Amino acid sequence: MQLPTWLSHVVKSGEATLFTGDEEALQLKAEDNKIELSITSEQFLKDIIDSAGGGTSIRGKLAQLRDIAGELKDEGITITLSYRGDILVTIGLEAKPKFSRLLTRTDAVEIKNLRKLLKLSV
Repeated sequence: MQLPTWLSHVVKSGEATLFTGDEEALQLKAEDNKIELSITSEQFLKDIIDSAGGGTSIRGKLAQLRDIAGELKDEGITITLSYRGDILVTIGLEAKPKFSRLLTRTDAVEIKNLRKLLKLSV
C-alpha cells in the first residue's frame, strides 16, 4: 500500500498544517475520501518532486505517479495538489484527464496546470 493510500485510510477527516522552520509549507485537509494538499512553500514543493521515487528520470516519476493514482482510484480516493490557490494535479477517483492522459497514460491523473507544475519542478 502506497503512502497516499495509507494516509487516506488513517486520516478520515480534519486539517493539519506543516511548518519547515518558521515557514508554513503545507496545509492538509481531509474529508469524505478526499485529501487536499495545499503547498505554500515553493522550496517544499521542489523538495517533494526531487525526492519522489522511481529514479531521477521524469519517466520513473510518472510511472510511480501512475501506480499511486491507480491505487487511489481503486480505493475511491481523490488527492488534489495545489500551490498558492492554483490546482496543479488531481489524482485518483475524481481525476478527469483530457490532454494529460496522453502524457501520463492513465485516466487517474489529471494535470490541471502543466506550465506552473513544470516551472516549480525545475
